[in-house]
Amino acid sequence: MKKILLKLSGESLGKSSVDLKSLERVVGEIASTSKIVSLAIVIGGGNIWRWRDNKHLASLPRVESDFLGMVATVFNAVVLAAALRKLKIRVKVFSVVAVPIELAEKYSPVTAHKFLEKGGVIILAGGTGKPFVTTDSGAAMRAAELKCDLVVKATNVDGIFDKDPRKSGNAKLLKEVDYKTAIREKLGVMDLKAFRILAKNRIPTRIFNFKKKGLLKKAVECKNVGSLISIK
Repeated sequence: MKKILLKLSGESLGKSSVDLKSLERVVGEIASTSKIVSLAIVIGGGNIWRWRDNKHLASLPRVESDFLGMVATVFNAVVLAAALRKLKIRVKVFSVVAVPIELAEKYSPVTAHKFLEKGGVIILAGGTGKPFVTTDSGAAMRAAELKCDLVVKATNVDGIFDKDPRKSGNAKLLKEVDYKTAIREKLGVMDLKAFRILAKNRIPTRIFNFKKKGLLKKAVECKNVGSLISIK
């Protein structure tokens, strides 16, 4: 089975905290996909806490705010895992930030890889475990450590565009882009550090619209959905 890393935003679970309808939809998409690939999931925490959304709190240092964001990803990971277990899916949560063992196991690439090889789903929380770094970079690092074949990033747009589709009516969808172009043009679908890590490790990335039902399964099957970023 192919090893796929799915990057999910915290907002996929709800705009503020966790919305039951959103959670059930996400779990349904993951459940159907986990039957055909080995799936590692990196989830963000933006539905609960993110520094840029709270930087008006001048008394809170950036480092502490970033760690709150990491803890928020653990919250989301535990909730997501519980919902997957309800569907009889074998799942384990790993975290790079220290949390009670009842919530997550300390992240180890070896242990995580073994669980993947046995057909389980792993959810990777805590980002990189360091401040000033996004969960996109965390996803890229985990994909390299686990030797994933593909990264799929769930977004709310159809892929990569030459212009911001929310601001321009004539934005053109780019079906395939190489990493050099993505870095040079500073395409905003992932941060540049994530692009560099994935390019160095020759791991392609597919960007797709997670709001459209069934596209996750098509994305991991390498069907022509969204946009593909690869080495040329």
